[in-house]
Amino acid sequence: MFVVFRFILIPFGLLYAAGAWMRRQYFLRTGKSKKSPIFTIAIGNLTAGGSGKTPMTLFIADKHKDRVAALSRGYKRKTKGFREVQIDDLAENSGDEPLEMKKAAPSLPVFVCENRLEGIRQLIQKYPDTSTVVLDDALQHLPLKANKYVLLTGYQKPFYQDWPMPAGNLREFACTAKCADIIVVTKCPANLTDAMADTIRQKLEKYKKPVFFCSYENAFPVNADGDKLALGTQVLAVSGLANNEAFRSWTNDHYGLLSFIGYPDHQAFGEKEYGQWALELQKNDNAVILTTRKDFARMATIPGWMKKRIFMTFTTPKFLFQQEDAFIRILFNHF
Repeated sequence: MFVVFRFILIPFGLLYAAGAWMRRQYFLRTGKSKKSPIFTIAIGNLTAGGSGKTPMTLFIADKHKDRVAALSRGYKRKTKGFREVQIDDLAENSGDEPLEMKKAAPSLPVFVCENRLEGIRQLIQKYPDTSTVVLDDALQHLPLKANKYVLLTGYQKPFYQDWPMPAGNLREFACTAKCADIIVVTKCPANLTDAMADTIRQKLEKYKKPVFFCSYENAFPVNADGDKLALGTQVLAVSGLANNEAFRSWTNDHYGLLSFIGYPDHQAFGEKEYGQWALELQKNDNAVILTTRKDFARMATIPGWMKKRIFMTFTTPKFLFQQEDAFIRILFNHF
């Protein structure tokens, strides 16, 4: 039944993608896309959500290290315009992903602005020594012409196997991959073989771009005091991600999963959710809450007693086949 329904939606998806293609052509052919005065790297994907853009943004910013800043739209924030994200900010003011980046890398200047060119202009005024800006989720931000585009695609469902929305999850036609400088297949199995990778390389060969593979490893969960969560501990797992199932599965493999509560991506947490978690914790006095760093950024109003029982994990990219040096070399070859 679902397959039939999706088949019915295909014409609408083609119209949607055609509109996105026409918009891209308009910006490219009329000169409306403008370059930034400093070097910019845009991280993005063709699929809506779940490819690991924020961890990759942090990874690239860390590899660059010197005079780098991160800029995001600040999805679902209630504020408007340019804003520097502070470590004690609220997700509703900055967006959960920019706040996650700031908490993960306190020394990294992180900003949000819907207009990326204006955001770059203002951040340069504030930090004039900035040499590079890494843009989170900017493949479709056409007013800016970035120096480098990194296209991420998930291993489980790469963009070339998908359909445009609403029939599938593509934001644009798959051929838009030709606009990227690098394609990274993310969230691969850590034991990915050369043969398995070659199958994907062959599918991506027509886009004529360097292809890299990386797994996304979960860090050892810690609480606010830095204490590690012992393997096998009984946990209530909570997440509001594009792919909750991956987090649930990882938790089940490493901890005693009492129950799992999944929410839509970017879900705002409040008294209703905290009350639900409290009822679950009452079933086991020794249980703790396991969540992600991104989700924790949206828990500013969580009761103090519950906050003490929260442990957080996060994912970091790990390039396979010893590709990391080549990836960095291509990305930063302007130096």
